[in-house]
Amino acid sequence: MSTETVIASQKPNWRRRTYLIDREFQLKYIAMLSTMGAGSVALFGVLAWWAHTSAVETGSSSEGFAGMTILWLTVLGVVGTAAALGLFGLLFTHRVAGPVHVMNLYVEALAAGHYPRLRPLRRYDELKRFFDRFSHAVERIRAREAEEAHALATALSAFQPLASTEEARAALRVLEELHSRKRQAVDNPISTRTPLLPPR
Repeated sequence: MSTETVIASQKPNWRRRTYLIDREFQLKYIAMLSTMGAGSVALFGVLAWWAHTSAVETGSSSEGFAGMTILWLTVLGVVGTAAALGLFGLLFTHRVAGPVHVMNLYVEALAAGHYPRLRPLRRYDELKRFFDRFSHAVERIRAREAEEAHALATALSAFQPLASTEEARAALRVLEELHSRKRQAVDNPISTRTPLLPPR
């Protein structure tokens, strides 16, 4: 077996085979876009058929008028569809960008050593399941840090009477600073609307 064959067989296969990852979310907007597109084309077809039948009924002298009518209907259909899809895109991206923006603020707060004060999403926002999982993960990390702060407090109270050397007292001071930082982060969640300060 050649070296190229071995390397090719060891490469991971990154091709995604599942396209409906969040079935409810994706199918909802696929159906909306399909309905809007089909409705626009159907409306244009009905109006074009009306212009054509009107031209046939009135005789050949109005064929030029029918052609101009179909041309203007085409322009109107293109502009109307573009405007409708643009407004839909604005609404859709707002419902997705809002939760992503809020979670970015939460991640920045966590990176700065603070726990954010979590708030629910708006009624019509998307990504609610992901946001709920994200919020649950933040709360679990915060609870684990509270347990660690409690364990540090217990260890400090046990070791303080035994610290007889300067090195032991210096180590206890480091642990006290760590305990106070953890306690402050856990007990004082911050609002993500205030400027974030780096941890002390």
